[in-house]
Amino acid sequence: MSESINKPELDQPVGKGVRQIQLADIVPDCEIYVNTQLYDLATICADKDVVDIGCGFGRNRHIVESKGGRWMGVEPFEGGAHMVKGDAENLPFEANTFDVAIMDAVLEHVPSVHKSFEEVSRVLRPGGVFIGYVAFMECFHEISYSHLSFAALEHYSKINGMKLEKVQGGHRFGIDYHLNILFHPLPFKYFRGLVASMIRGWIKLKSKLVWAKMKFSRGKSGKEASEFALLWYKMECLRISNGFTYIIRKL
Repeated sequence: MSESINKPELDQPVGKGVRQIQLADIVPDCEIYVNTQLYDLATICADKDVVDIGCGFGRNRHIVESKGGRWMGVEPFEGGAHMVKGDAENLPFEANTFDVAIMDAVLEHVPSVHKSFEEVSRVLRPGGVFIGYVAFMECFHEISYSHLSFAALEHYSKINGMKLEKVQGGHRFGIDYHLNILFHPLPFKYFRGLVASMIRGWIKLKSKLVWAKMKFSRGKSGKEASEFALLWYKMECLRISNGFTYIIRKL
């Protein structure tokens, strides 16, 4: 029997994909922020019906209620400040009940991410917002199932009738986070901000080289090169971020 004409190329590097991924292939269809506050909780929850899923000890309650908002905390475990016992995959509320849903450092602890997005979309009113933070490059902590990338946030939003409007990363990175874990109990946490700043500075410096390449090797205009270099900088920060703050809106 003759050898197959589809014999694989054995000299290809392990893990090398068959397609060339370009920047445009990974950029999310939303506003991207680096190392800046994405929203003010008091403002976004003012006079709103708010469900705080995985509320823990209720640190957000005073903020919401001080601005006239109506806060409802949800927790699956005893000992928190919640008003209702329940979990993110089976929220004990009627459809179209809330204006704002919060999941702050919670999504990575939910076994079924798709179901939690489905439930959030169900209980939100049209135009309501889903806000919070999700781990990405953090190590395993407590019971963490699904550390989500910005692409995952966009995907789960889209298939559940919502849209990722804004995402923020680059405040802290997986690198400084893991160094903090590695050096524990030494007080490395006091140096995390400095390390993160150095990482952003290094990425910014590399973005200058990207600008030069686009300008002089690719023949782009100065404006086009600047726009590409800025987008490249933002995406590099997202790619190695510790986690993401997000604003997702129900359509």
